[in-house]
Amino acid sequence: MRNNVKLTRITALLTVISLLITIVIHYGFEGGEADFLCNVSLAIFGSGLLTCITAYIGYVTEKKRTLESFFYKTTVLVRLINKYEFNWNLEKKIVFFLDYFDVDKFEWDAHMGEICFLCDVNREKYKYIHKKIYMPILELNQKVAEHALHFRWHKDGSGTNVPMMERFIAEIEEKIKQEFIGNHTGEDGEMIQSKSVKNKLVFAVRKELNGKYFELMYGKKVSRKQGGE
Repeated sequence: MRNNVKLTRITALLTVISLLITIVIHYGFEGGEADFLCNVSLAIFGSGLLTCITAYIGYVTEKKRTLESFFYKTTVLVRLINKYEFNWNLEKKIVFFLDYFDVDKFEWDAHMGEICFLCDVNREKYKYIHKKIYMPILELNQKVAEHALHFRWHKDGSGTNVPMMERFIAEIEEKIKQEFIGNHTGEDGEMIQSKSVKNKLVFAVRKELNGKYFELMYGKKVSRKQGGE
């Protein structure tokens, strides 16, 4: 995707320059030498235009493939993160994060590195994906990786420290946990407060994947059609 963007931009610039040169030579000079130079610039224009069209077609194809791949890999990670239960005991939480740490995230990260849009003023589209989808998951990954070794030591008994493990788990949960306090009236008319918890990372990323990101991946027309259905 990134290479096709570069090739499309370079060949488009070359095509425009060669066309301008051709026009200048054709209307500004006369003689056999001018005709020769005009033919040369026309040849450059023709080959540049063909290459530009080919590169653009390649960009459109690669853009869809790259964005779909990143969408799929992100969805896999989000589904896994969504399996986490905040009411688990300490040992089960540690096992979960160790298993999550061992999940291969190389392709997910590589797909993000390949994302590059042809028409993207100030890289706003890329920055959106990076900020709203990539970074929340990356920050969780980094926090899990930061404590993974301590979790292993705790699990194998070589570094058991329950208070420390609880603190590490709390640091990780800060990335994904959001608490809500709701009020409702009981049967006796008394106001009752209830607390609920949701995975804010899963909620936010899924919202972006099925919203603006979907539009970037398939275009506004397809996005509106899917929304209507």
